[in-house]
Amino acid sequence: MTRLLELIAADGGTLRKVATANGGEYAGPCPWCGGRDRFRVWPGTGRFWCRQCGKAGDSIEWLRKRRGLSFVEACRTLGREPGPRPSGPRPARPTWEPRDATEPAAEWQASAGAFLDGAIDCLWSARGDVARAWLRTEKGLHDATIRAAGLGLNLADKSEPRAAWGLEIQHKEDGTEKMQWLPGGLVIPLIVGGAVHRLRIRRSNPGDGARYVVASGSSSSPTTWNITRTAAVIVESELDGLLLNQAAGDLCGAVAMGTATAKPDTATHAALKAAAVVLVALDSDEAGARAAWRFWPDTYGTKARRWPTVQGKDASAARLNGLDLRAWVVAGLFGMEERFERFCIQTIDGGLSDAEALTIET
Repeated sequence: MTRLLELIAADGGTLRKVATANGGEYAGPCPWCGGRDRFRVWPGTGRFWCRQCGKAGDSIEWLRKRRGLSFVEACRTLGREPGPRPSGPRPARPTWEPRDATEPAAEWQASAGAFLDGAIDCLWSARGDVARAWLRTEKGLHDATIRAAGLGLNLADKSEPRAAWGLEIQHKEDGTEKMQWLPGGLVIPLIVGGAVHRLRIRRSNPGDGARYVVASGSSSSPTTWNITRTAAVIVESELDGLLLNQAAGDLCGAVAMGTATAKPDTATHAALKAAAVVLVALDSDEAGARAAWRFWPDTYGTKARRWPTVQGKDASAARLNGLDLRAWVVAGLFGMEERFERFCIQTIDGGLSDAEALTIET
């Protein structure tokens, strides 16, 4: 057992071996964000990484991030001499370059389209009554928005041969063929030019696994609405993007990244570079805040403004807690932070209507 595995075990981590090549790979719950197997460790290279919250590093980083040790303390715990710290300016980070959007093969698009057609029919049948009610009440989406987005419902887990989707045939360690897994849940597609380019499924019963699953072979491009407008709001979830577009699509574009650590593709990057204001409203948690403060201002300068939702970690939750999303967007776009703060206090805590709060001047 390598030192990194020993450190993780000593701190209560439970890992299982999932691969043997190149020194092996171990998986288990992330010590920071949970889950079932999103946390990965490679003893051969002495590295760890969580594919959900982005925590990553080596044994020294584990000790610093998990135990709160300084660099020198971490080195000494590992029996190493820290040595002199380099003086002078740090070398510049590699310049980030956007990538072109990927387009799944025609065979994949055909299979995805057939699956989505069935999921849409299911959502709008009697079997989808509960899911539609949840979209309306919990997510605030109108029926027209739900239909336009092509949302669907997959009632039960499905596994289909990868070859039927135009995907390379792969095998598990026991020799059995891997399948295209389509779990039961809300189906959220990315549709480009009438063709399905991504299937993201919000699982109905994830247990301790991932809430969202993306079908193998899907495009990794962000989902965008009205991206050519002079302002844009950056969110994580497509459902939040739909909600914001519904509430303020005439004022700004919306970009749903999928995760806090995802990056724009070439087309989205060009649109954001041309925008006058970019409001970064990634989920108000550790991963979202870190991604917002590091990547977005570094890439888009002062026009990229951290603009988290209030009374909730994302737009959907904030709406449920009383936030007027349109007023929140207006405040971010036109720099009315103080007035917006008063608006929130007066409507959420003071009991005033939106109209009454917006007419109050200091």
